[in-house]
Amino acid sequence: MVLERGVADRRLLSARARPLAVGGGLLLAGLTLFASLLDGVREHADLSAYDSPALAWFLARRSAGATAVFTRISWLADPAVLIAVVLVVVIALAWRTRRTRPGLLLGGAMGLTLATSSAVKVLVARPRPPVAEMVAPAELNFAFPSGHTLGAAVFLLVLSYLWWTARPTVRVAAAGVAISAVGTLAVATSRMYLGYHWLTDISASITLAVAILGVVVVADHLLPQRARQRWGPRPSPVRAADPGAARFAAEHPPLP
Repeated sequence: MVLERGVADRRLLSARARPLAVGGGLLLAGLTLFASLLDGVREHADLSAYDSPALAWFLARRSAGATAVFTRISWLADPAVLIAVVLVVVIALAWRTRRTRPGLLLGGAMGLTLATSSAVKVLVARPRPPVAEMVAPAELNFAFPSGHTLGAAVFLLVLSYLWWTARPTVRVAAAGVAISAVGTLAVATSRMYLGYHWLTDISASITLAVAILGVVVVADHLLPQRARQRWGPRPSPVRAADPGAARFAAEHPPLP
């Protein structure tokens, strides 16, 4: 019996450690790739050497129809629009799942995204492409990283993760990755097509999104157990232990 309990405890510890290792791995990988991109931007080397050619490639392929489509895609990922969408999704998740955990994770991830994007933009202070190459209205704040791309990527990745935790199958995982990739690529492409960002801006946003997903995975498994439980009235301890005692207590209330 003692041996079986020891084996069960080791399996439980292993099951708990695995998500933490995955989350930590995502965080480390995302930050490592981001640091590499940032180093290249500062030294005007590596991937940043393709910033101008990539932007020129998109500018040469502009058309009225494509501009209309990419303008709408970019608008959907605008921080103001995305905040409204997140609020609606958080409320919908709380109502649908009757749990606090999904809303806490998604809301916290988006808050971390906004803070990270704002801080990195100021610290790096990288100029955007020339205003003459932007589709009006021009954007004049700093370029690195792309806040639209980062917000869209984190939103889609965290939603996909929550979907997978509810239905942990290979099919759901593959679908979540595919949807996140397509949506993020669409927003990233729109930002370059419209002339607002360099290639390394959107690439850095994707690496940061992976890192933030890692934070979400770790936080999910460190949240108190109460945050994982369903909402609703809990049974009285007396009633759950002894229905007769609960009936006696109801019929004989304490004296004032």
